Amino acid sequence: MRSTHDDSNSKKQSAPKKQSAAQTQGAAEAPGATEEKPTRSPNASPETADRIRTAAIREFSTHGFTKSTIRSIASAAEVSPGLVIHHFGSKEGLRTACDNYVFDAIAEAKAANAEYATQAMQMIFEDSNMAMNINYLMKSLLDPSEHGQRYFEHYISLVEDYIAHGFAGYVFRQSEDPRGQAATIATLALAPAILEHRLQESLGTNDTAGTMTRLAPHLLDLYLNGVIEAIPEGADTNTDSDGTAQDPTDPSGGDQP
Repeated sequence: MRSTHDDSNSKKQSAPKKQSAAQTQGAAEAPGATEEKPTRSPNASPETADRIRTAAIREFSTHGFTKSTIRSIASAAEVSPGLVIHHFGSKEGLRTACDNYVFDAIAEAKAANAEYATQAMQMIFEDSNMAMNINYLMKSLLDPSEHGQRYFEHYISLVEDYIAHGFAGYVFRQSEDPRGQAATIATLALAPAILEHRLQESLGTNDTAGTMTRLAPHLLDLYLNGVIEAIPEGADTNTDSDGTAQDPTDPSGGDQP
């Protein structure tokens, strides 16, 4: 029969030694001690958000805003639907992000190619990514929803800002109705893309880049010089909002000192 004294010695020998709090802290702070740091998933990176946005622009421009879903966009971006929501909050939030990106991308492309004048739009349309962005722009501007209307209002406001402050070195004539002037210019600028297929049939071109090659010189001439060379005698050429007719040959515009 084993004694109680032997059992006590056995427990003392097998019990692990406890470290004091100071010893534990010292070990953690000792040189060479490694501490595991939380790693961020690559799917949470800005690059993933960019990939989702690019996929969304392609889906929206190809299938429209109603038919494109969070699930289809996630599949195109090769991410989970939850990750799309994580980055953009909702389908509406994703579309707004696409709107802002496309506006900025097109404006930057126009500014970068402004010196090439008539070749600028052709060069822009020949870029597949820019062509996709412009297709998205058309789809959004023609979308009958409230979002589409807000997008169109934003587009006109952008043109209005160009008129007021110039764009890429170009200075615009000012009007007493800048909003109406901006809406007119915006309509003219959008027409070639909206009527893309009709224009290709009429001009015998194969794509938008070819169509813009034909149209760009005439659009530039229209912007710089207008289209009317002479007017019938007695024709009302008043464009003032106050109804006061002006003599088109008067360089002062009818203003009296």
